[in-house]
Amino acid sequence: MEKPDFSPKFVLALLCTGVLAGLVGIAFTHLLHAIQQFTFHGGLVAGEHVSFRELVQQAEPLRRLIALMLCGLVVGVGWFAIHHWGAPLMEIKNAVAQSEKNMPVKTTMAHTILQIITVGMGSPLGREVAPREMSVALATPLSGCLKLSLAQKRVVLACASGAGLAAVYNVPLAAAVFVLETLLLVWELPMLLAALITCGTAVLVVRVGLGDMVQYANIAPLVQANISAAMLVWALVAGVAIGLGVNAFAWCNGKLPKVSRTKPVIIVVAVLAFAVIGVLSMWFPEILGNGKAGNQMAFAERISWQGALGLLASKWAAVLLATVAGAYGGRITPSMMLGAMIAFASAVLWNVRLPEISLGAAAFVGATVFLGLAQNMRLTAIVFMLELSRLSTAYWLPMCLCMVVALGTQMVWAKLKA
Repeated sequence: MEKPDFSPKFVLALLCTGVLAGLVGIAFTHLLHAIQQFTFHGGLVAGEHVSFRELVQQAEPLRRLIALMLCGLVVGVGWFAIHHWGAPLMEIKNAVAQSEKNMPVKTTMAHTILQIITVGMGSPLGREVAPREMSVALATPLSGCLKLSLAQKRVVLACASGAGLAAVYNVPLAAAVFVLETLLLVWELPMLLAALITCGTAVLVVRVGLGDMVQYANIAPLVQANISAAMLVWALVAGVAIGLGVNAFAWCNGKLPKVSRTKPVIIVVAVLAFAVIGVLSMWFPEILGNGKAGNQMAFAERISWQGALGLLASKWAAVLLATVAGAYGGRITPSMMLGAMIAFASAVLWNVRLPEISLGAAAFVGATVFLGLAQNMRLTAIVFMLELSRLSTAYWLPMCLCMVVALGTQMVWAKLKA
């Protein structure tokens, strides 16, 4: 790959991209919270911020059902309109790989705002793709204004994507690793420097606007967990279950019917699919939104093994239904939730006869490994989860052991299928 020249205008582009990504992160966070409050509370909540989990749990089951049916209508009409009248959407990886082409700015802006609106209304997908795509879309004309070379533009767009991730989750280092591991696919000092400049700038902007937010802060079972020998052995065993779980989910996703977003029938499909999600949410409200609520419950050990299996099945179904409905959104936190529930249930089973381990810590390790395998970001996932929670690096060992076995399980699965 051609290396970019670190000229002053290239550095300026990286800094400006970081600022833009930070501003996007702030704007989308406020928009998301407003939509959540209007949908499940009926208006903006005065005073202190109320978490989405609290909003959803306080809402009547019927209100959740109606909200999800409306969300399905927004999904169907919104993306039908975008695909029917808008310019063709471009995925981030394609924008980076084919830097000579430009991501359509106006269509992408509408597409990303629609993602935030639907996730705020309860769509079971993640919110992180929207700021990543918006940041890349805004970095596209910026690269043109500064007359960057294609090599420079490619790096700027990749860093813009990472900066969007950094802005949403307050994870500058993990986002920089993400850029190298999933987009640029190289481990070279100039690329790392570019990613750190952009992601660091984005996080600085967000911390000025929103404060230094930690997604999973001060969860007692995680902080107090003993990373014992039993935990390490469990991590090896659980790796098999998580590896199989990732493959099973990918298999289910591959078997989904394809419904064209350019045909009006997608509107009917979306309303029906989200109505089913709404019914599931009447018993399992934690499946709504990206999955943070479910993660918090598992990490804090505020759930039974029956509840974990119920949330696993319902979140699994909800994500697949949203995909069939044509909804867009991220998969980071949904993947974390699926892994957390598998690991939590397996740890409960382990504790029946074997040396006791922390259920919350097990869920945390499982969330990391499922995320790493499902999103093809193994190294990023490990850095991401610790930066997201600011927990001890003692978690690295069980994470790595579980990741190795899960990855090996995937490889064996692939060979058996071949």
